[in-house]
Amino acid sequence: GADLLFLPELQEMYPLGREGVLTSVSVSELSAVMEGESRPTHFAGMCTVVAKLFNIAGPCTAYFGKKDFQQLAIVQAMVRDLSFEVELVGCEIRRESDGLAMSSRNVYLSAEQRAAAPVLARALVAGARALRGGESSVDRLRATMMDVISTQTMGQVEYLEVVDPSTLRPLTQADARSRFFGAVRFASVRLIDNLDLSDLDLDSNAAISR
Repeated sequence: GADLLFLPELQEMYPLGREGVLTSVSVSELSAVMEGESRPTHFAGMCTVVAKLFNIAGPCTAYFGKKDFQQLAIVQAMVRDLSFEVELVGCEIRRESDGLAMSSRNVYLSAEQRAAAPVLARALVAGARALRGGESSVDRLRATMMDVISTQTMGQVEYLEVVDPSTLRPLTQADARSRFFGAVRFASVRLIDNLDLSDLDLDSNAAISR
């Protein structure tokens, strides 16, 4: 539970309106890949408002979900580079019983789309299992993931990537630290997910390991 809730109005955060904001915070390199390719201004806006919230509220600890792992990595870089005195905690991804990562967007899926949506998690798991089994070529890992995605025709793949978790740079050869990312669009609903080898062993992720 919570003892206090800080829920500012728009006027409190932006006294001159959003158009009056002349300063923004960006973490350029981490923001340019994956989600940043299709949403080029999103992370600068996110960093700016998070920095404002940190300055106003002065939290000791801030919690960010790993489902938006790129966002977490960007905020970690911002906290480090700008010397915010806040501890960041990454919260594990919560999943439905069929492995689909929990998200507010899931309610917008049709029944058919909802039935197909767990294919993204299954694809990432297939890639991670192949890596654990000794395959390190990212081209072949991506092909393995695409083979799983191709078992259904409703989702349109936007990207499947294997990256360094610290830099988010795409890799050509994966190792035990590598992280798998994917984005699939079901009509107007865009779903993202990610995992690494350690996620295959979490009891809370049993659904994606079946």
